[in-house]
Amino acid sequence: MIYVDDPSQRIPPGSGAGGSQGLRQHIYRALPEIDRAEAIVTRLRDSMSLGLLREGDRLPSEVEMAESFGVSPTTVREALSALRAKGLVETRRGRSGGTFVVSLPASSVPLMRQRLESMSVVELRDMGDHRAAVSAASIQLAASRAVDSDLHAIERLVEAFDAAEGAHALARADSRIWLEIAVSAQSRRLLIAQLHLQLESSELLWAPLGNPRSKEMVMPYFTHMIEALHRRDRESAVSAAAQRIQDDTFHMIDQKLTLALHEGSKDDTDVR
Repeated sequence: MIYVDDPSQRIPPGSGAGGSQGLRQHIYRALPEIDRAEAIVTRLRDSMSLGLLREGDRLPSEVEMAESFGVSPTTVREALSALRAKGLVETRRGRSGGTFVVSLPASSVPLMRQRLESMSVVELRDMGDHRAAVSAASIQLAASRAVDSDLHAIERLVEAFDAAEGAHALARADSRIWLEIAVSAQSRRLLIAQLHLQLESSELLWAPLGNPRSKEMVMPYFTHMIEALHRRDRESAVSAAAQRIQDDTFHMIDQKLTLALHEGSKDDTDVR
């Protein structure tokens, strides 16, 4: 399968290097016509959830964000006030001051369990199909378009994933790899689609429930993907990505069924 995207939506080559300028442009792009302060809160909170903004990161100035978002500085101040109230950022005064990320949002285990239980097997499978379609298109294009700096950035993110510990850290590190691949594909539409998918699926996939997702089971997929990208082997890259996502989908369905079985057994015990 050859994926053809709109050239006008491409991200400039090399923008995936290091901190990924393409992702930064996405974070601070102009806002839709809705409650703009709340939209800023959502954009920044989601970026923290995915690891695009990390603890200690300094946000742009209020004036810079107002210009990027296409809003007034007053709207930016309102959004930052809401983020401070949530304990996610703090503003420091002085020469080295500014607004800094001080905490990352994360769903509680009971909330992740509730989300997984509320989704049907069909919905989980459909989410996996959507992930497979977007990720296959992204890695296929990345195999053709990524420059060396993009590939090195992906390799560093895989190393960070291998060093990560804990469900939330693994979820963020995993998401960053898929997003960097989308950046390397140089397609804004694929990047936006992948961002939405990671927000929807990442915490569920790595939720510490029952038999948690194993980092050791995931690493070989990333190794095969990187090797294929270096060889510019689109077919092998797509195959490795598709197998990884299929494995993810099976894992989430198994987790759901295990939880349902456990609840059924508990109900039977209560009746007795």
